[in-house]
Amino acid sequence: MRALGIVLLGITIAGMVSCSKPTPSRSIKDDPFPVAYENELFSINLPKGWVCDSSGWKGLDSLQNVVEIFNPNGSVVWFHFVKTFMPFKWKNIDEAKEMAKTARAISGDDMELIHEIDSVEVGGYPTSILYFANYVDNDTIIQKQFVTYLQDSHIVIYFNENFYVQDWEEAQELGDLIIGTIKLKRVDNPLENDSVFKKSMEKGFEDHPVQEKYMKKATEIIEQLSKDE
Repeated sequence: MRALGIVLLGITIAGMVSCSKPTPSRSIKDDPFPVAYENELFSINLPKGWVCDSSGWKGLDSLQNVVEIFNPNGSVVWFHFVKTFMPFKWKNIDEAKEMAKTARAISGDDMELIHEIDSVEVGGYPTSILYFANYVDNDTIIQKQFVTYLQDSHIVIYFNENFYVQDWEEAQELGDLIIGTIKLKRVDNPLENDSVFKKSMEKGFEDHPVQEKYMKKATEIIEQLSKDE
């Protein structure tokens, strides 16, 4: 049960961090996407001049991985990707989406769910989109979270597309084009190797200690889900 709490807390922390990227400019250039980034799980193409900070990507064996993508010269949109896997298998993308909403709800942050879209795909995999609003310094930052579930691998990826509310149309025009270049790879289920999973969970405990209040909430949520079944 502590493992679930770690994952939930990690998701919410990742969401909060994603809203602290450099202030974007207010223009979109119709650039081609010549910059390529690739890891064990996905590849993506980026406009000229963009960079990818993959220092938070620790490999598929890690409990959680983070990739930051942005234009150092400023843009209307920036990205924060998070990969995680769970110690159980969800039935479908709807359950993965609800867990993402639950993680946000128990985080205690100020981000508000304002909209959601179902039945989309990223890289050929089922995806739901959650829109969160973060009210910061008299401004509003929107996090458009693509919740993508790789069911065969127990892996969930959160492709977070971030922008200021006043750039709503411009940012999504560019951001969705970039998201549309993502190609996902088929990978082994991390849970099929107990030693890898155990190592990852132990590493998670070490890197992300979970406060008791979060563990209590996570336990209550799982108990309720069990009753609903």
